[in-house]
Amino acid sequence: IPGDDMRYSLTISFEDAAFGAEKEITIAREEVCPTCGGTGAKPGTKPETCKTCNGTGQVRTQQNTILGSFTSTRPCAACRGTGKVIKEPCQDCHGNGRVRKNIKKKVKIPAGIDNGQTLCLRGLGNAGHRGGPNGDLYVTISVRNHKQFKRKGFDLYLNIPISFPLAALGGSITVPTLKENLKYNIPAGTQTGSTFRMRDQGIKHLNANGKGDLLVTVNVEVPKRLTDEQKAFLEKYAETFGESYDVHGRKNVFNRSGGKK
Repeated sequence: IPGDDMRYSLTISFEDAAFGAEKEITIAREEVCPTCGGTGAKPGTKPETCKTCNGTGQVRTQQNTILGSFTSTRPCAACRGTGKVIKEPCQDCHGNGRVRKNIKKKVKIPAGIDNGQTLCLRGLGNAGHRGGPNGDLYVTISVRNHKQFKRKGFDLYLNIPISFPLAALGGSITVPTLKENLKYNIPAGTQTGSTFRMRDQGIKHLNANGKGDLLVTVNVEVPKRLTDEQKAFLEKYAETFGESYDVHGRKNVFNRSGGKK
């Protein structure tokens, strides 16, 4: 009889999910009893063939009705469907043939795995009954959030603040990626909320070639405090657009010609 499957929840970092890793886990599972070798019988003895079912593990019953004769099959109650009867059980496993133990196993996390996905590890579940095969171990992955990046599929998303002069004039910005910092040139006149795509800087495709992209959204920051020199410069800048401001930085409701705007 095959052993039961097992389930395990494993929490990993964002980087481990992106690049892959190897983790050691401890699981409590049913192992073959070392005392009896899985037979369930006391050392020096062995299970005997069930006389009720003649070792088949099943018994047949026949019922006669007015419609005819019907035959049904059910598990043998004497041997619980095993076909064997243990007269002298093993003292360590009490005739079960298995004992519960904590074991350590290494789990390989493939690069590109995502939150909620499950790995199937064949044969790492509970031991089978009476020499049956082991069950499987299903490891469900939980990925911790990253403080900077958001993930959608194999793409990464990042918000970066930039200054107004840089947005207006264009220039180079430093963009963090999962591996290193990279330079990226943004064009002059970039508006707040603009998004730029950096190819192949995302997550590796799971069990396949290729990578996702990194999408960088820039937000233009407005300074909260300005020096007198900076204020004077901005006032002159505003005048080039036909705007004027009072000493507190409030926009005048009348233009310089005296007419209302």
